[in-house]
Amino acid sequence: MNINYIAEPTILIDAAFSRGRKAASQYPSQKKPFYTLKGKEIAKIDASAEYFMETLEKGVKGFPSIDKLDPFYGDLVTSIINVDEVRKNISSIYSVTKIVKKMRMNSIVLLKQLPYRQGKEKEAMEISRRYFGRVASVIKGLKGPIAVYNDAAKKMKELPKIDVKEECFILAGLPNVGKSTLLSKVTDSKPEIAAYPFTTKGLNVGHFMKKYLPVPVIDTPGLLDRPLLERNKIELKAITALQHLKGTILFVVDPLDDLEKQKNLFAEIKKLFSEKGFVIVINKTDIASEQQTEEAKDAFKGYEIIIEGKDLSTLRKYLVG
Repeated sequence: MNINYIAEPTILIDAAFSRGRKAASQYPSQKKPFYTLKGKEIAKIDASAEYFMETLEKGVKGFPSIDKLDPFYGDLVTSIINVDEVRKNISSIYSVTKIVKKMRMNSIVLLKQLPYRQGKEKEAMEISRRYFGRVASVIKGLKGPIAVYNDAAKKMKELPKIDVKEECFILAGLPNVGKSTLLSKVTDSKPEIAAYPFTTKGLNVGHFMKKYLPVPVIDTPGLLDRPLLERNKIELKAITALQHLKGTILFVVDPLDDLEKQKNLFAEIKKLFSEKGFVIVINKTDIASEQQTEEAKDAFKGYEIIIEGKDLSTLRKYLVG
């Protein structure tokens, strides 16, 4: 997702004040020094406030509406960020733009109303000094909200780019059955890895080309590798997101591991993804005995089965077609 970060308050303040100083330096001299001074301070306030408002509003308006996202991304986003907390902090950021706008207007009005009189230069400078002090304090108060915003933006920017309308393949199976190895083997490039709260290993997405179009293969360690009862609410939300994808589940079987345990996991995943197709991939056949491979095939009799091993590429041939 293309989301802009918002600079931390100290950087924002430095940039805005620099913009203000530049605007003041470009203000033309007037016949009376007082009006030159007043004009420079007005230009300084106006330019700095405009920078604050533009930058903050760009961030707020550029943050996607969760409710309007595709159901897949909507569920995925709610599994990696606290939506209510993010909305609350975005609201705080937007409120500050209104405060800055009001401070700008009040300060400029005071300066414009200031009559030419001896000693009024100090008053003009005091109005400007007061504005910059207050606006800096208000922006510094956004340290927390901006941090929450940027953290959410970072996680959302790292979400995999998947065309939810096109086919995809999702790897499932017990831990250590070789899903990551298969992912690297069947995809054309190094899989993208992004860390999310629902898995310590990350969400891995690779692509292969089929008729000149990229097709994603997704490995979700920590999600589709253990019973439903062992998953927390965040993980369940992420699984719900996967249910929105159009595609096939590639259930990877290790013939060296407990087949009954793998059958039970398969049965559970099949219930969760009842509308999807399933293909059984019996992996590690290069190190399994012929008997172990046959037992694995018998355990999943009735389903389409692909035999895969270290020197085989049958899964890739199946995917590419």
